[in-house]
Amino acid sequence: MSEEDAFKMLKFLMFDMGLRKQYRPDMTILQIQMYQLSRLLHDYHRDLYNHLEAHEIGPSLYAAPWFLTMFASQFPLGFVSRVFDMLFLQGSEAIFKVALSLLGSHKPLILQHENLETIVDFIKSTLPNLGLVQMEKTISQVFEMDIAKQLQAYEVEYHVLQDELIDSSLNDNQRLDKLEKANSSLRKQNFDLLEELQVANGKIQNLEATVELLLTNEGKLKQSILTLEQERAALLKAVEEMQKKMGDTDGKPLLTRQELDAD
Repeated sequence: MSEEDAFKMLKFLMFDMGLRKQYRPDMTILQIQMYQLSRLLHDYHRDLYNHLEAHEIGPSLYAAPWFLTMFASQFPLGFVSRVFDMLFLQGSEAIFKVALSLLGSHKPLILQHENLETIVDFIKSTLPNLGLVQMEKTISQVFEMDIAKQLQAYEVEYHVLQDELIDSSLNDNQRLDKLEKANSSLRKQNFDLLEELQVANGKIQNLEATVELLLTNEGKLKQSILTLEQERAALLKAVEEMQKKMGDTDGKPLLTRQELDAD
C-alpha cells in the first residue's frame, strides 16, 4: 500500500471497527476483553481453564499482546496477515476466535506443564511457532465459530461485577450519593423520553388527520366516478335512441354501441 492508503486503513481499524478504544490510557476495554476470553475458555475448554486458574494464570499474562498487536508481536507474518483478513471480514470478534482456537488446539501440550513459568513460557514462545497445517486448522475453526452473543453477554456481566465491587467498597453515604445521582440521571432520561413521546404523538395525530382527509377525498372521488358512469350510461342510451330515429334508408344505425364505447 501507499503511505496514504495505509493511513486510511489504520483509521478504518481504529475508528470504524472500534479498535482505538482498547488503547486508551485506562485500558478498560482490554480488561473487558481479557474477562471475555477467560469466560470463553471456561465455556469451551473447561479443563484448560481450570488448569490455568489453578496456577493463577489469567489471560492478561499471555493474551494482552495478542489483542494489542493483532498477534503481530509474536506470530509469523503469514499467520498475522490471515488474522487481518479475518479481522476486516468479521470485526474484532475474530481476535477472540483466533485466541480460543490457538489455546484449544494446544491444550494437551499446555496441560503437561505444571507451573506458572513453564506454562506462560510455552504459550508465549512455543505456541506461536505454527506450522502451515496448524495455521490452516486454526483459520478453519475460526470460520466455524459464532461467539457474538456470548461476547455481548460477558461484557454486560463484567460491568455488573464491577458495579457490585464498587458498591461493596462504599459506605452508606457514598451509596446514597451514588443512588441519588443515578435517580437524577434516570429522571432526566425519563423527561427526555417524555418529550420525544410528545413529539411522536403530535406526528401521529397529524398523520391520522392526513389519512382521514385522504379517505374523505377518496370517498368523494368514488362518488364522482359513480355519478359520471351513470351519466355516461344515460348519454349512451340517449345516443342509441337518436341513432334509431336518424338511421339510414336501410335502417342501419350510424354508430353501434361498441363504436361509441370505443370513442
